[in-house]
Amino acid sequence: MKNTEETKRSFSFSVEWGKLRERGKARKRRMLRQIELMRLRRIRQQNVPQYTYCKNCGTKLKGMYCHRCGQYALDIYQPFWKYIQQYFENVYQFDTKVWQTLWLMFTRPGFLTREFNAGKINSYVHPFRLYMFVSVLFFTFFFMVAEEETDKALTTFRSSKITSGLVEKLNEGSFSQDTAVYVYNGRGLIAALENRGVEHADSLISVTRLFTSLELDWVAMPRILLDTCCTKQYPTDSELDEIRQIQDLLATDSLQTGEEYGVDLIPGMTIYNENQLTAEKIEACMKFQADSLKGELTPVYRWSQRAEESDALRENSLAAYMIGQLSKWTPLYMMFLLPLFAWLLKKAYRKKHMPYMWHFAHAVHLNTLFLILLPLPLAYALTAFDWQTLSLAPGVDIAFGLFAIAVFAYMLWSLHTVYRDGWIRTFLKTLLVIVIFTVLSFLFAGIAIVSLLMEVSKQV
Repeated sequence: MKNTEETKRSFSFSVEWGKLRERGKARKRRMLRQIELMRLRRIRQQNVPQYTYCKNCGTKLKGMYCHRCGQYALDIYQPFWKYIQQYFENVYQFDTKVWQTLWLMFTRPGFLTREFNAGKINSYVHPFRLYMFVSVLFFTFFFMVAEEETDKALTTFRSSKITSGLVEKLNEGSFSQDTAVYVYNGRGLIAALENRGVEHADSLISVTRLFTSLELDWVAMPRILLDTCCTKQYPTDSELDEIRQIQDLLATDSLQTGEEYGVDLIPGMTIYNENQLTAEKIEACMKFQADSLKGELTPVYRWSQRAEESDALRENSLAAYMIGQLSKWTPLYMMFLLPLFAWLLKKAYRKKHMPYMWHFAHAVHLNTLFLILLPLPLAYALTAFDWQTLSLAPGVDIAFGLFAIAVFAYMLWSLHTVYRDGWIRTFLKTLLVIVIFTVLSFLFAGIAIVSLLMEVSKQV
């Protein structure tokens, strides 16, 4: 009897559970139908022109595009974000197709190339348009990081006086801001200490900018930094004249503490460009001895390696020139490699008798994925580089090794999908193409870099 009752209970439970599942499935179907209905309504709204005749040529419209000039029947009263959306959709074809294209590119290597070669162009984002968009994003962020790392390199180069022993002392002991002096580019000293590995460098140094045009700061720091990192010198005559101008204005009580002042608010003021004139700035300005007749001139200090500001400006200009030239020519160099890579594929699979354009589409897809994956190890390598010792952080070689293996495996799979050769033959051809392409790429890159360095040397 017990078994019979338990069987009945289990049967009734399964029946109720089945009914519940059926109700859930029915509710899901209703929700999906509602979502599809809303989607169709949006499509119908998009496919109905807002006006009868084309705004460009006056031809009567038969759809969302003019059959004479090709202009889209754009609603001129739509919000701004719609214009941005349509720009990306028209220029890059970045509508819902982009997500499907990227998904298939990562999950099915070579599939997009076979679809493109089969004539299915409109179902996915055009390979060259996708490559151009990814290339713009890659080089934009790459050179942003490169510029930042260049600034770190210059700062580290100028901070050669900050020794490893001093860094250890600053990290081990507790130092107070017991010394206040006038220092050129005091904020740069904080950045240099941080690049050298000093912990809490911003708490060790307090900087008050005095004269914007001179980059002269009133700096409170530990005595050990002044004795080891700073070089005593005197300001030039032009700098003293500017300092005297500030002091004369302060002496006439024409400036008040805490009020906002600018170049356009003070008649005849051309050198002071700070928003706030604080009590600390007024005190620091008045303490500065700029008149040699009243005694010894107040010394100023420089922490950087360069004794002349012109040298630093020249270094910054050369670095900016290098980055500018690289940002201009590197995208063109990468585009030059596309037909070269396609030519190597054509030579490797010459017995397939495929048109060159088919190989070119395959090369574009492969290089697009390369640019998408390259920022992962490259960003780590750039940010982990130690400019003081000119060495990479541990693990960078492993990151690039994994990247190379991933690229090789993807290319192997893609070539097997597109050209339908056996795995062994495909492996050998993949290895051969990569080796030849890498050698030629480095050869052309070396020639370009040597030419660039020769141009830079002319400006030194």
